[in-house]
Amino acid sequence: MIEMSKLKLSKEQSRLWYVFVFLVRIMLLSIPLYVILWANPSMEFIQYAVRDSAILAANLIGIETKTDGFYINLNTVDGPVSIDIGADCTGWKSAIAYLALVLAVPRVKNKKRLVAMVGIPIIYAVNIGRIVFLLWAAVNMGFGYFRVFHEYLWKLGMSLAVIAVWYVWLTKKAGKIKPEKFISY
Repeated sequence: MIEMSKLKLSKEQSRLWYVFVFLVRIMLLSIPLYVILWANPSMEFIQYAVRDSAILAANLIGIETKTDGFYINLNTVDGPVSIDIGADCTGWKSAIAYLALVLAVPRVKNKKRLVAMVGIPIIYAVNIGRIVFLLWAAVNMGFGYFRVFHEYLWKLGMSLAVIAVWYVWLTKKAGKIKPEKFISY
């Protein structure tokens, strides 16, 4: 890699350089995601943890549930429904995306990257909230609303949550890195 001290770059060129480095790192750090998708490992332990956490939270707000493996059984306004907690429902892709964002930022000390690990439980909690909201929607509004919220609202919602947690870390904890280096272009 070219050292910045050997290049004579203007301020704008320097910003573009950091954006370029960030984007290259993001692309390289996406490789583990594709390796995991290709390997298709069992996510059962995470699925059970997410299912149990969601059931606990749902029961706290008065949603009655029963389980059968990875399925959460509910009595909805449309009748009984079984909702599968699949591997994609665990939020593991969101966690990997967040880690890639943290690791891709250039010139951040590893201690500050370690602080960013606080974001993983936050993303987990948002994911549990997402599932509980979907269970609530199915019970109170019907399964049709569940599908709409699941397919559209929460796919965007989880992406925004990942970016928001990363942005807070970037602006509050990462140090000298200024977010405008990544946002201004």
